[in-house]
Amino acid sequence: MSEESTPPDPIPPLATRRQVLGQTLLAGAAAATVMANTKVGLAQPELAQPEFSQPKNLSVSVRQFGARGNGKGDDTRAVQSAINTVVRAGGGHVHFPAGAYRLTHALRVDSAQCIDITGDGASTTLLHENDEPVLLWPETVSCRESSVRHLRVLSTVRDKSPGTPVIACMGGVERSFFSHLLFETGGARVGGGIITRNVADTTSIEHCVMWRISGIGLQVARGSEVRILGGRIIGDGQYGSQNIGVQLTGNNGGVHIATTDLIHLHTGLKIGSAGQTSNREIFITHATFDSSIHGVWQIDNAYTSIAGCWAASCAQSQILLDSSATAALLSVAGGTIFNGGAMPGIAGAHHGLVVRAGSFNLSGVNVRYNKGIGVLVEGDAVRDYVINGCRIHNNSTGALLRGRNYVLTGNVFQANGTDLRDEGRGDKQLVGNLFQRVAGA
Repeated sequence: MSEESTPPDPIPPLATRRQVLGQTLLAGAAAATVMANTKVGLAQPELAQPEFSQPKNLSVSVRQFGARGNGKGDDTRAVQSAINTVVRAGGGHVHFPAGAYRLTHALRVDSAQCIDITGDGASTTLLHENDEPVLLWPETVSCRESSVRHLRVLSTVRDKSPGTPVIACMGGVERSFFSHLLFETGGARVGGGIITRNVADTTSIEHCVMWRISGIGLQVARGSEVRILGGRIIGDGQYGSQNIGVQLTGNNGGVHIATTDLIHLHTGLKIGSAGQTSNREIFITHATFDSSIHGVWQIDNAYTSIAGCWAASCAQSQILLDSSATAALLSVAGGTIFNGGAMPGIAGAHHGLVVRAGSFNLSGVNVRYNKGIGVLVEGDAVRDYVINGCRIHNNSTGALLRGRNYVLTGNVFQANGTDLRDEGRGDKQLVGNLFQRVAGA
């Protein structure tokens, strides 16, 4: 072998003789199968190709189009020119370098494909002046395979209406990402956050903070597989009925909410809308619903799983399965339902879990310090439910059970004003529960 020749690649040191032999045999078997199929004239299968857009290479900075980012001049026209250039190219990347960009009208994105809008984090500030969205995909265009990332938006000059979001996807959103966004007041009221209409499918909203909003933080339209991960949505503390952290309007399946805080709102999470098709599957994990009128309010027939969550300090109910949810199934496991009625000066029933229809499982939950009823089951529309392994303590009333056909087993009732009122009918089993009075009570 000459000095210029290259020796063959050695087998990686972690590969054993048995692994190498196995790989050789597998490769030989695959080749033999292909040859055999070819000899007998069998058609080879064709792999279906996913219908995704080809990536676009055009990348521009808004500074190239005259945006100054000094917080003084109006940068709207320059930024819109940058977006239009990328749209005409069939997609690409629009970047805001660090700076403060005055925007006096909505930035319109008239393309359904591959628009990536980014900043440099909190050092890139968009000054949101007019009472209209900052970014608008109109009704005729879906925000598809696009992203908005690493931007700070300050509401300035004019108060925004609760119905005015920062980002409006009026034609829908598909296979897209929104991440590391901060929406807050810069002296004017913030409206809503991110609104989707028509469709919301295979999309993630990650680590977004919406601070003191007056409208809806995130509105999710029909579709499937929407993930809301981390972040916080904080209301303006006025508790208007339109002030909702996350609203699932209907007909969406596979919505995942994980480690997200929804605080100081009228309703932290609203599942369903009057007159809309029911949502399908909702999965909520280690989220916080705090200091609102309702923490979670479900009005449709979705299957909803709540695991390891903190539902606390709400005025009316921490979790409510309402009377319209006649075919709903709610599963609450772990976590706590806590401190109903803790907000000073806010009237309400101060209940923990309230179920008016459908069916539910409550397992391994601490239900505690609610000034109203810890677990309230109302009426015959609630059937076939289970409460087991919970610690229910320091509530005005631990549990009031109505409905039909239920099991209450393995729970600890402690230091409630009244531990249990059992007023239900049908088949029921109440066994193995411990009723413990505090010493001296």
